[in-house]
Amino acid sequence: MDSLFGPDSAVWRLHSDFSGLVGGLRALAVQSLEPRALSGVQQFSHFQEHPDRRLRETIDFIDTITYGDIDEVHTAIAAVRKLHEPVEGVESTTGDTFAANDPYLLAWVHNAMVESVCFAYRSFHPETDVVICDRYVTEMSRFAEMMGCAMNEVPLQYGEVSHWIWRQPKLVVNDATREAFAVLDRLRPEGFVGQVYPLVMQWLYSSVPSWVTAQLGHQVSTPQAALAWLALKVGGELSNIVAEPSPSRIRAEARYAQGDADVTQ
Repeated sequence: MDSLFGPDSAVWRLHSDFSGLVGGLRALAVQSLEPRALSGVQQFSHFQEHPDRRLRETIDFIDTITYGDIDEVHTAIAAVRKLHEPVEGVESTTGDTFAANDPYLLAWVHNAMVESVCFAYRSFHPETDVVICDRYVTEMSRFAEMMGCAMNEVPLQYGEVSHWIWRQPKLVVNDATREAFAVLDRLRPEGFVGQVYPLVMQWLYSSVPSWVTAQLGHQVSTPQAALAWLALKVGGELSNIVAEPSPSRIRAEARYAQGDADVTQ
């Protein structure tokens, strides 16, 4: 089948789980620690004014990458790269220049996403072997290459990408970071995650390094973190059972079913 990923892929498995959205929200938080990447969002995006709409657009994009045919994937990536073209400027606190299509910053955004999705999946499925996350990271590198990431900055195993994230030298909590977390606090996603969003944010704050939450002034106690995790795990497992698949996934399953039928005829 002419697509990036198929039904047996780790990408389908992780992105279809409720933890995929939880991990995506964590990725937005982690991405905000890189001041150049955050400046692009602040200066050119409508995320602060319309965070729910921006989140919906991101979810739709990842949905297309996950389940779309290869033409849909190419079209979606080209559209995003075109939107990125005018996103260039100077980060105010350091004077560093930034460009949204810069290969390193693309790698930063990509690695923060795959690390966070894996972190969330392993958090809520602790019995899962790390091999599934290694597969996920490797599979997602195909997407990274199509996006124009600096591939020498894109690790191919989960442990390596986690190490890469937290050794980047420019990570910081500043006023812009605090505002980005405040915007995340105000989000209300659709579905199960939106219904339990305060617990999602409790889990998110407990999932990032302590130096981040200390500087944000938002540390979560161990009992609070444990309660949030338990509620999300139980509710998330129920959500996985009752939630309707996205239209993109339904179309993808039909394509693969038709392909299997053609092979057997």
